[in-house]
Amino acid sequence: MSLQDDIILPNSDSFWEVDSFKLTVKRSEDGLQMCNEIMKLIQERADIEKEYAKRLKAWAKKWNDSFEKGPEYGTNKSTWKKALDEADRMGDVHLSIKDHLVNDVQAEIKEWRNDNYKKQMVGGCKEAKVFEDEFKKAQKPWSKRLGKVVKCKKDYHLACKLEKTAANQENNARNSPEVSADQLKKFHERVEKCRKDVEVSKVKYEQALLELNAYNAKYVEDMTEVYNRTQEFEEKRLKFFKKVLYDLHSCLDQTQNRSISEIYGQFKQHISELEPGEDLKWWSLHHGVDMPMAWPAFEEYSTEFHTISRKEKVKSAYISGIGDGVTLTAVQKSDPVATANSRTQSSAVDTATLTLSERGNDCRPTSALVKSQNPFGEDEWEYDNSGMQDDSHTNSASSSGVKVKALFSYEGQESDELSFQAGDVFVKMRDRDDQGWCTGCKDGRIGLYPDNYVQVIGGEGREKL
Repeated sequence: MSLQDDIILPNSDSFWEVDSFKLTVKRSEDGLQMCNEIMKLIQERADIEKEYAKRLKAWAKKWNDSFEKGPEYGTNKSTWKKALDEADRMGDVHLSIKDHLVNDVQAEIKEWRNDNYKKQMVGGCKEAKVFEDEFKKAQKPWSKRLGKVVKCKKDYHLACKLEKTAANQENNARNSPEVSADQLKKFHERVEKCRKDVEVSKVKYEQALLELNAYNAKYVEDMTEVYNRTQEFEEKRLKFFKKVLYDLHSCLDQTQNRSISEIYGQFKQHISELEPGEDLKWWSLHHGVDMPMAWPAFEEYSTEFHTISRKEKVKSAYISGIGDGVTLTAVQKSDPVATANSRTQSSAVDTATLTLSERGNDCRPTSALVKSQNPFGEDEWEYDNSGMQDDSHTNSASSSGVKVKALFSYEGQESDELSFQAGDVFVKMRDRDDQGWCTGCKDGRIGLYPDNYVQVIGGEGREKL
């Protein structure tokens, strides 16, 4: 491209042409529109941050629940859950970004827009209308002079065209023998008249140009003054938008956010706390070869075991809870002398159920009392015992207990379970059921406990209740 191509020629889209200032006026209106557009931009980004935070938190909750119910264990499980905590905390960070965008950046743009742009009833903004009126006022005198120049130029060019046409007709007439002298004279007079018109129009054209050029300086001064005000107004908008961009950068740039550094610092620390060796030991202790085992041992048959009614629970219970009755469903038969001196049948039935409050803190059933209250004959007791013999053998319940020692600590999860610490010694009242629960007595309280948490104390463990 040559240098001459860059030169703006007259009658181009130069700012100085009539009404060419309208693009500058439109820039002021566009500033108002851009404020609205930037506010939409900020709102959309805030919505993205909010949705991202929501999805992060939902993702963290979903997988946290999955790990909670899944097969992972030990430090591996806890580390994964802490890793998911990063997503939850980053969700909070993005929610704070969203709040900052809406409450600070967007609100600042809205306030600045309302302070610098006044809407009109017919649309647009008042500031652009003021600039347009000022430009028109500054350009009007020059525009009139320009119109005069254009008219004079048109008249001059038309006169020149007529003069040229008349001269050509005169020359053609002179070369034609058919044209008379009178006609040649008329052609000549027309040419002279056109030449005079050319001279007059030329003078007017030149005079109009002189007047226009004389006013150019004033025109430039007035237009420049208005233009500078539009520049100042636009400069204010551009500087404000620059500040908005800095605020947006400060809001979105999280490289200096201490909370994020803390989140990922803790994340890394949690990863370092994962101990595969400890997890393997935990598994061996709770589900593997290091678990305790109550190996089968020889047990003497005892006729003093009692069959206790079970509650409607998955686990068997020796008692149904504090304040509930202990129902004796099989009692050792008494001798004939005691039977002869027994009470009536109704009295024996009433005393067949003993409550824990009546027995106090004694863990042993009072079999002697039951024996003395047998209202039936020897044959009936024999029949009842034969019917319950299998159950007595299965549960191995007797009026004598076996001392056991706790290998591990256990905290009862329900009201009918015993709690103890590793090393505690108490009495086992009843062998384990098919679900692995034993019945024992500790500190005057009868309850259930897991069989594999204790071991029998040698041959000295059996104690008379």
